[in-house]
Amino acid sequence: MAVSAAPTLPDGPFDLKEYLEEIERHLILQALEICDHVVARAAERLGLRRTTLVEKLRKYAIQPGRG
Repeated sequence: MAVSAAPTLPDGPFDLKEYLEEIERHLILQALEICDHVVARAAERLGLRRTTLVEKLRKYAIQPGRG
């Protein structure tokens, strides 16, 4: 896996959990788009079980096909 750029730690207070959730949500949306909103295919692309992705979709209030 290649990462395009290494993130840098911002100055001052930083909410790591929120930052990681934003990244996760963004990658889930990308995977759904690439996989024509087929949850099973998006889960495979992300290296997750389908049920795990479904839980994350609920967590982030994402409806496949609507983002």
